[in-house]
Amino acid sequence: MFLAALAFQGPALARVGRVTAVFWPETESIAIELAEWVDPAAQWPGLNDPQRFPFRLIVTPDQRTFDSVTAGRIPGWGAGATFPASSTIILVAGGNIHQVLRHEMAHLTLRNAVGRVPLWFDEGYASRVAGEWNRLEALRVNWAMVRGRVPSLFQLNRHLRSGAASARASYALATTAVLYLERLGRKRGLRPLMRALELTPDFDQALRRTYGLTLDQFEGRWQRELRGRYGWLLLVTSFSVFWSVVAGLLLALWARRRRRDRIRRAGLDDGWVVFDGGEYPPS
Repeated sequence: MFLAALAFQGPALARVGRVTAVFWPETESIAIELAEWVDPAAQWPGLNDPQRFPFRLIVTPDQRTFDSVTAGRIPGWGAGATFPASSTIILVAGGNIHQVLRHEMAHLTLRNAVGRVPLWFDEGYASRVAGEWNRLEALRVNWAMVRGRVPSLFQLNRHLRSGAASARASYALATTAVLYLERLGRKRGLRPLMRALELTPDFDQALRRTYGLTLDQFEGRWQRELRGRYGWLLLVTSFSVFWSVVAGLLLALWARRRRRDRIRRAGLDDGWVVFDGGEYPPS
């Protein structure tokens, strides 16, 4: 399907090792460079090395061409897409394209190694592999927790396909779930879970075999771990809200007192006599 569409638009192809690079004249150099960069054996957390298989890499020159080649199935904020059925990765030239390619390669590698996995694990693993977890992502997790309750894994799957702002926070949350699984594996990391996934396509069963946890139990532990590890901003925010309310009340009382004092001063200027029991105008 993709080759037919591309042939109509007239891009060129080049083979670099196991990679078939597809490019337009303005993306030829970056496409070849990416194909050479990704072809050597790479390290994939939890998976046997190396993971080598042929695939097609399409590098489009702009967002419009990217949307056309992907048939508009990718969110407008997306810079890359993976189609495992055809072993195809499609990128937009520009930005941090090496990191985007690493992310998309993780999707393709994971599918080839263990088959289908839940969306939250797929995206969290790709973000972990691409090195996208940083202080900014931790802050996004904190803000996501401040805005509401920690989502369930089911809700996380839905949010990953929503608007850009919500999706970014959801990607960060999905990454924390994968990092937590990696910590549960101790020195072996994700390898025991990946071995279990090779034996069964059922993620719940794989968790039971690896950690003795059901998916629901893992979800509960992950949510508690999130609150303990990243919930500091919730506490700060709670205090901030409390003191903001107190400050607002004090400001309102101060403004009311100022108004009363202003009225009293105006009355005195007009000859009012002030008694302990109140204020009376001159007779």
